[in-house]
Amino acid sequence: MYKKLIILYILFALGCSSKKEEAPRTVPIKASLVTQKTNYKAGDSIRLVFTADQQSENIKLHIKNAFGTLLLPYQKQNDQIVFTLPTNFTRKAGLCFWKLIQENETLLKGNIDIIPMTEKGTNMETYFGPRSITAGDNDYSMLVIAPTDVYDNTVSNSTEVTIKTQFLEKISDIKVATNNLMAWYNVRSPRKSGRVLVTALCNGTTSNELTTIVFPANSTDFKIDAIMDHDFADGNQIIKFKSDKIKDEFGNVVSDGTLVTFMIKNQKDAYLYTVGTTIDGVVEARTLHPAAAAEWNIQAYITGASKSNAINVSFKTAIADYEIYFSKGNRNLDIGPLKSFMKQLVPDGILVQLDIYSSTGEFIETKKTTTKKGVSNIFLSPEYLPDGTYKFIIEAVGIKKEIIKEINGG
Repeated sequence: MYKKLIILYILFALGCSSKKEEAPRTVPIKASLVTQKTNYKAGDSIRLVFTADQQSENIKLHIKNAFGTLLLPYQKQNDQIVFTLPTNFTRKAGLCFWKLIQENETLLKGNIDIIPMTEKGTNMETYFGPRSITAGDNDYSMLVIAPTDVYDNTVSNSTEVTIKTQFLEKISDIKVATNNLMAWYNVRSPRKSGRVLVTALCNGTTSNELTTIVFPANSTDFKIDAIMDHDFADGNQIIKFKSDKIKDEFGNVVSDGTLVTFMIKNQKDAYLYTVGTTIDGVVEARTLHPAAAAEWNIQAYITGASKSNAINVSFKTAIADYEIYFSKGNRNLDIGPLKSFMKQLVPDGILVQLDIYSSTGEFIETKKTTTKKGVSNIFLSPEYLPDGTYKFIIEAVGIKKEIIKEINGG
C-alpha cells in the first residue's frame, strides 16, 4: 500500500513540474565592408556592400544625416549584402552615418562624406540693403550671397565669389570666399551721389543686378536773397526769397524736395514763416508784403542740417493818411477810402481795428473789420454801447488815430 502511494506521488510530482523552453539564441555573424569609397557628390548613387560568414534575415542598415534617419533592408547579390541609399539621402550634402545592425546589436559602423554637386550648376540667393545710403565715408550697404548646388546644398567653405560694383565710370571686382554657408561684402558709399550697381558671380553663375542709391549728405550753410518789385507795405504784393544752390560737404546738390523754412522776425519781435522745397538745389519761397511799415529779419533753415545767412528787408508805409467819418449820432464810423502809394485803393481784406475806452480811460471793447473796395464800416449798436462820451483809437495799415466823441442817439 505504501509503495503504491509513493509511486503515485512521484508520478504526480513529475506531471506537475515543467521546464521553461528557451528561445533559440541568434549567433552574431561576422561581417566586413567591401565598399571602400567614402566620398561622394550629392546626387551620386551610393551603395554599401558587405560580406558575411553566414546568412541572416535580421540584418539591417541604419543611416542618419541632416535629412533624417532610416532603416534599410538588404539585398542579396552574389553572396554579398547590398544596401542602396535612397535619393533624398544621397542628395543631402554633409556626413551620413551608418550602422550595420543585427537585432539591435551593432556589427559595423562608419560614415560617408557627401559634398555639394557644383558641376551641374550653382544657384544663388542674394540680399542687398539698405537700398539707399548717404554720400561720404561712413555709410554702406551690405551684399550677402548664399550660393547652393542644384539640390539646395550650400557650397563648401572657401568657395570663391566674385563681386562686381559699378559707380559712374568705375567698375570694380572684389573676390571673397564663402564661410559658414554664405559670403558677404560691405559696399561703402562714395563721396558723390548717384546709383551703385552690384552683381555676384560663383562657379560660372551670375546673380541679378542689384542697386543702392547714394543720396547727398547733410547740407552745408547757404545764402539767400530777397526779391521784390517795390518796398511799400501795401499788404498786396509778393516778396520772394531765393537761395543759391544748396550742396553738401562733398559738393553734391541736395535732393529735390528738401524742405527749407524761412523764419521772419519783425521789429516787434513777432515771428512768421514761409516754406519752400528745393529743385535742383535751389529753393524759392513767397509771402505777402506787410500792411504797415515794418523791418524784417529773415533767415532760412534746413532742420537738423544747416542755415542761411540773415538778411534785412525794410518796408515803408504805402498809405500816408486816411479819413474817418462819423454819422448817426456818432455811432456809425466809415473809415477810408484807404489809398496806396499810387493813389489806388488798397486791396480788400486790410485789417481795421477800433478800441473803445470810457471817458475815464477804462477799456471797454475792441472791434475789428476789414476793407472792401478801400473802405470799412463799424456801427456801434445802442444795445451794447449806451449814450455818452468815449475815446476811440482806430488803427489801420500801422497808422493810429485817437478821437474823443460823444455818442447821442443813433
